[in-house]
Amino acid sequence: MTDIEKNNIEKLCFFRQKIIDNSHSRLTEEYELLLRQEQGNRFIFPEELFYKMIVNKDYHSLYLEHIKPILYSYFEKSDAIYSLNMDYQELYYPDTIEFLKNFKYKKRLKIELTERIPLFRDNPYKELVPIEVIKAISSLGYTIVFDDFLSGVNTFETLFTVEPYISRIKISVLPFKKNLSTEELRAFIFSIVEAIHFLGKEIVIEGVEEEELLNCFPEDWKQQTYFYDLPHKF
Repeated sequence: MTDIEKNNIEKLCFFRQKIIDNSHSRLTEEYELLLRQEQGNRFIFPEELFYKMIVNKDYHSLYLEHIKPILYSYFEKSDAIYSLNMDYQELYYPDTIEFLKNFKYKKRLKIELTERIPLFRDNPYKELVPIEVIKAISSLGYTIVFDDFLSGVNTFETLFTVEPYISRIKISVLPFKKNLSTEELRAFIFSIVEAIHFLGKEIVIEGVEEEELLNCFPEDWKQQTYFYDLPHKF
């Protein structure tokens, strides 16, 4: 690891975006944490650096060391609930499990399982994702979120496999909206939610910016959208 790469990891920060509950069933505010790196006058997702952290255990350990005090500072300042994205690849590293075991605010940190396919794994070949690790994280008291349903490895098959350990499903329309009209997008979203309704999980719709479409959603579907809240600094 070069000094530049180490320095870049230590400069990473989080933005946050609010998850909207129009049913007002929860009084506590909730946000997704969005990893960012400053480049010029902008803060962007550090795609190249993140890839290095995911495939290299040493990089990833430094990343966990860096974000722990940052996360603690957020939880100490407010009662908000935060969601942290984790790639399945991260679940194969012992340091990740130790990080989660020792984390103080388990009840207020949700773990979002992102859609990227793990590059290196040691679980049974027939398993798409590390089921036993996910089960262990759930047993620690974390709420687990199935992120970006229908993208990457987060298919129906994976959903039905991890279903006992998750409480929320997020459906992002970003991969689909460029090819669908507003009416087609509405029909698509409703059909997908109907197909998984029997699981009884919370639903979050992500990436819908059209007010007309947002207004037709049931109140018990939570929303994460630029229409209500732009990602912002703490």
